[in-house]
This record gives sequence, structure tokens and C-alpha cells, in this order.
Amino acid sequence: MKFKCKVITRASKNEVLGIDNLNQSGLGFKNKNGNELPFFKIYLTAVPVDGKANTELIKLLSKELDISKNKISIIKGEKNKEKIIEIND
Repeated sequence: MKFKCKVITRASKNEVLGIDNLNQSGLGFKNKNGNELPFFKIYLTAVPVDGKANTELIKLLSKELDISKNKISIIKGEKNKEKIIEIND
């Protein structure tokens, strides 16, 4: 499974928010088949220095999805706010 997310760092708490109505928000992401992938807004308390935010992102997703951290990877956007995440089964 893949999804796109926008990460907001230096937040007061770690939180994952879903965004409905992707077409109206302009934030949708289409894969090669033209299917739109889910988009999430994720708040992290970490700062975007030395990969700390990416580490916290994977830790948060692991906890929220109840899966192992090694099944989650950032496939695009490691140094950007917008990232594409892949969950491997």
C-alpha cells in the first residue's frame, strides 16, 4: 500500500489526520494506473534535523497501524514535507 502525506514538524503533539475530498483539496496523488492514493496530514513534535522527523514519522505510523517499523519506508521525499510512504506486507 502507498500513500502520500504532508508532515508538519515542531507540533505540540504527534497526530495523524486524514484528508477527505482529495479532488477538491488539490492534494491528491495519482499512481501510474491513474488511481488516486490516500493523503494524510501528519503532525510531529520532532524537528526536521538529521532525519529525526523521518524516524519519528515511521515510529508513529508503526504505532498507529500496529505493524513493524521495518515494513514502513519513505520512498519519496525524505528531505521534503510531502512524502510518499509505502507499507510492505
